[in-house]
Amino acid sequence: MSADIQFQLQWRGKSHGPWTYAEIQERLVEGEIHSLYQVCIDGVWMPLRDFIEKTEATALQQQAADRAVRIRQQEAEKVMKVRARVRGPIEGPIKKPNPFANPPPVFVKGASPLPLSSGEFSHSEIAPTCWLGVAAFVVSCCSFVPYLNLVSWLPSLVLGHLALAQIKREPSMEGRGLALGAVIIAYFMLVFAAWSFLLMPNLFYRIFPIAG
Repeated sequence: MSADIQFQLQWRGKSHGPWTYAEIQERLVEGEIHSLYQVCIDGVWMPLRDFIEKTEATALQQQAADRAVRIRQQEAEKVMKVRARVRGPIEGPIKKPNPFANPPPVFVKGASPLPLSSGEFSHSEIAPTCWLGVAAFVVSCCSFVPYLNLVSWLPSLVLGHLALAQIKREPSMEGRGLALGAVIIAYFMLVFAAWSFLLMPNLFYRIFPIAG
């Protein structure tokens, strides 16, 4: 907004001015006028407070745009200075080196191969899984299913002992915890079935309905 533009104000049918925007601000501070005065903008009367808010918002937007232009100019000047220090033209954007990047591998003729990085294993280093232990644990879970709980303990017990024997022969295999859990569940169900059958028959037939 030009500082020379003058505005006509009005309050209760009485005209005031014309004044510039700076003079209007001074009179507002001094209390001679207030924000409810009407101001004429391009032949249209509007409250003074709305005019001031609109003017200040426009000024803020212009300041932000000017600042963005200055920042872009500074960045362009920095790029030009960097280009001037390097021989020959630079194609594409300038990339800063990453100080945390992994250094390139160095290969020496006749040296032993480098070990694999963490998280990478060869097929020979991956421990095999004992699938008998997995099967034993899955079958042992049937001990908690009605109509299967009275008979599932036997195959889970057999498979669990076979899995433990296989793992004992090959200690590198995984699945010992599953096999051991299957054996414990099988023995627990066997002991619980015998105890409930001898001491609490009603509870036995309720938990193991296949025996009813």
